[in-house]
Amino acid sequence: MSHRIAPVTLDSAPDGARTALTGLKNALGFVPNIYATTAHSPAALGGYLSFSAALGKGSLSAREAELLSLHVSELNGCGYCLSAHGALSKRQDFTADDIDRARRGIGKNAREDALLALAGRIVRTGGRGAGAELERARAAGVTDAEVVEVIGHVASKAFTNALAIVAKTPIDFPEQPNLPSD
Repeated sequence: MSHRIAPVTLDSAPDGARTALTGLKNALGFVPNIYATTAHSPAALGGYLSFSAALGKGSLSAREAELLSLHVSELNGCGYCLSAHGALSKRQDFTADDIDRARRGIGKNAREDALLALAGRIVRTGGRGAGAELERARAAGVTDAEVVEVIGHVASKAFTNALAIVAKTPIDFPEQPNLPSD
């Protein structure tokens, strides 16, 4: 499968993106292709990185953010983001079973289940009809601020999922297998 929008290199990146890509390389040891593809637009790269950094300082835990990334990427059919977050979730001690369950929208407790159900509703309907999911989230102790952050994480993944799918971004993480049929 050839890509439709090739990732840039540090040498070919637009001037406005080169500093951010260098920072990513220093932090991660390499520049993931999704960032190198986003770098075609320094404005999009800067906006995405700022939004992601802000969400990372929110109330949701890093584990909850990875759960959301895996589930949303599964629902959107993004192999690149599933592979990236399959690898990144290991930093939160996810097992292969944890990854599969998150992709299916199943957490380890009522709070995680509620967060995943809310995210799933948002992906499927844009939030229409989310009353039951919102009630479930509140019953599980999810605050209004965290509900807003769930929506932010869904929006963030919608961007990277769509870009990776449209661009056919080459996967540079260990690929996640398809989920087994039930």
